Amino acid sequence: MSDTYDERRRFHRIATDKPITVTADGGSHDGVVQDVSLRGVLLAVDDGWQPATGMPVQARIRLDDGDDCCIEMHSSVAHVRGNRIGLQCTSIDVDSAARLKRMVELNLADQELLERDLAEMLTA
Repeated sequence: MSDTYDERRRFHRIATDKPITVTADGGSHDGVVQDVSLRGVLLAVDDGWQPATGMPVQARIRLDDGDDCCIEMHSSVAHVRGNRIGLQCTSIDVDSAARLKRMVELNLADQELLERDLAEMLTA
């Protein structure tokens, strides 16, 4: 990605390789999360799916092998670049938000950065 694109980001992104399933238009697409933030997800899919920008989707990130621990969010497609798809979170349930916050918190290792991201999320 270009430096200009990276400069527009307001939330710290955490690199990961968690599996994700995106549901849209009655179909589902499996992929791998490239990075995640409090506001969105960048994922890679291998099935050739090319959604339209702005398309509403449901995303489910699996945090472990079980179905109990996951992050679910309603999102919209922010951008598509090849097989990489950026999703912007539009709503998230309380449990998923807590899991996402904890994931970011553990990977940032800086409470001040986390608090800054949380404050930015509330004003965005």
